[in-house]
Amino acid sequence: MLIKEGNKVEMDINSLINKNKISLDGYGDNKFIVSGKIYKNPILVLPNEIKIKKNLKLSNIKKKYLEQIIKRYKLEFIILGFDSKIKKILQYKKSCIEVMDTGPACRTINILLSEGRLVGALIFPIQN
Repeated sequence: MLIKEGNKVEMDINSLINKNKISLDGYGDNKFIVSGKIYKNPILVLPNEIKIKKNLKLSNIKKKYLEQIIKRYKLEFIILGFDSKIKKILQYKKSCIEVMDTGPACRTINILLSEGRLVGALIFPIQN
């Protein structure tokens, strides 16, 4: 459901039942709502926890960094989600890294976690 507050637009996500209790409830200008808590930084969503990546910049993301996350947390794959307004082209062919806009990344990770999949998402907030 799209929620408008003045000039701000937020997206409310119908979260699915997730046995691990992690669900992305919504996202908007410079923030995420995860399991009822607001985050204003990039976040790493894992099957059982959220890690805040306060000083992480999209320009610092390299394939090796994402592969290390996959290996460390024993993930099937990771989703990299960022604001499509950012003009950065990232393509990881033949890898376990999926790149998409922040909105679809939030919806996709919810579905996958509700299925009990061992996946993660590194998601950057939408910028004003």
